[in-house]
Amino acid sequence: MTFPSKLDARTASTKSRAARDSRALAQASADLVNHDWSGLTRRGNITCYVSMDSEPPTEELRRHLISLERIPYLPIMKPARQLAWGLDGTDLVHNNYGVLEPAEDSTFALSSTTAMIIPALRCGIDGSRLGRGAGYYDRVLATLPPHSVGGPLRIVVVFDDEVDDTVPHDELDQRIDVIVTPTRIIRLAE
Repeated sequence: MTFPSKLDARTASTKSRAARDSRALAQASADLVNHDWSGLTRRGNITCYVSMDSEPPTEELRRHLISLERIPYLPIMKPARQLAWGLDGTDLVHNNYGVLEPAEDSTFALSSTTAMIIPALRCGIDGSRLGRGAGYYDRVLATLPPHSVGGPLRIVVVFDDEVDDTVPHDELDQRIDVIVTPTRIIRLAE
């Protein structure tokens, strides 16, 4: 599908996600865990996120990653649209936007990550990614080298119907390396 603007693409994904019931979300969660994450990611530090109600669920995925000796760090939203990182665990709190995040920052160095699992509303097989519009992740990704030259593997998790040839993007939007949906893993060309 092609969208004329970011707003149109966000609106389409938001409506589609709102229409999914709890059974569809539970199935998506199970399907995501069943992928070969040990082949996709390396042991060590990674980042992930706590999914919101209508997003592809990450709770079981995060537990699965821990069982594979991947150490997930979760984003903490800071002023000026910056992210800090805290170790995934049971002491998660709701921030001002209602998003669950670790209660405190860690001394985690983002440069130590082997992979970053990143939220998106839609993405393109050309490596484009559409987030919610605040730019938190694009700011972080801009500080890291691309995977092709040693940076972390950039993985987005979306529903199958949220993968397009491209999504509206601009020069500030950072590229992704891999798309994971409930039914497939799409490795993008470098």
